[in-house]
Amino acid sequence: MINLTGGIPDWFVSKFSDDIYHECQQTESYFAQAVTVENDLTSNEDKGFDQMGKFSLQKKTGRAPKTPRLDITTGRRWVSTDPYHNSYAYDKDDDLSIKLAPMGDFVQAFAAAVQRKKDDIILASFEAAVTSGKKGGSSITWASQDGNVKYTGKDTGRTIAHDCAEGNCSASDTGMTTEKIELILEYFANNHVSPYAEKWCAISPRMGTHLFGQEEYVNTDYNKSRPLTDGGILRNWMGLNWIVTPEIEVGSNNDVDGDTNVYECWAWTKEAIKLGVADELTIEIDKLVDDSYAQQVYVHMNMGAMRFDEDKVIKIECQATQ
Repeated sequence: MINLTGGIPDWFVSKFSDDIYHECQQTESYFAQAVTVENDLTSNEDKGFDQMGKFSLQKKTGRAPKTPRLDITTGRRWVSTDPYHNSYAYDKDDDLSIKLAPMGDFVQAFAAAVQRKKDDIILASFEAAVTSGKKGGSSITWASQDGNVKYTGKDTGRTIAHDCAEGNCSASDTGMTTEKIELILEYFANNHVSPYAEKWCAISPRMGTHLFGQEEYVNTDYNKSRPLTDGGILRNWMGLNWIVTPEIEVGSNNDVDGDTNVYECWAWTKEAIKLGVADELTIEIDKLVDDSYAQQVYVHMNMGAMRFDEDKVIKIECQATQ
């Protein structure tokens, strides 16, 4: 039994920290695997990332012509981090070796909380305003980049409406469909996204269920897997890696026209979203003298995320009744 009678051994603090780190690695957040992670941030400073404009070559004419020079435009976007923390206190007489066992409920609960918060931070960044400019004095909103404009083809909006009738879509089929996925891929192609880029799509559990109603999804004539037999969502299908998360909830009159309840699903490439990490995880175990020497476990993290390139992000509306 380990309690505070003789103080908390250093080896136990280190081992508990290692256990949570290991559990976090074993149960990676849904979204962290799908974004670019920057680990060299400091907690009291934002970090800027420069986005280079398009570069093109011009034809060389004649012999030894003057060397052309292109002034490439750059845009700087900033990642800011926020600290998140919480603690839990145990009575002095509790046996920590049981309460904080490596595979115990408490360790897994701490790890799950860390991963959920990480997912929340990343998911919020898809539509959040981005600090921009040389010194961070400007802001780029999703709406200012045509984020809330319907996608109908090249150089249009960045939202596939729930009642979209573009391409092969039918306005009456308002859930997640293969036809909407075709438009996602078209959007990326129109924005010169490499066909080899890692592409992701996050949907709600209800839209995951909706996929099972798609002939192309369940019929082995169209794919090599058997989602009905396996009882799970395909990890990769139609060129997209799929994330099914309850964090995507139905809104209220939140479609692009403001009159329909929809799930706001997202598709993006890995380099389109940056996760800045100042403190991935810090764990402290100490005693609270004023609380009968209770044993306190303190967990802290510090991170933030930002949308780096709108051309590589698109919203897909899916109607809640589907």
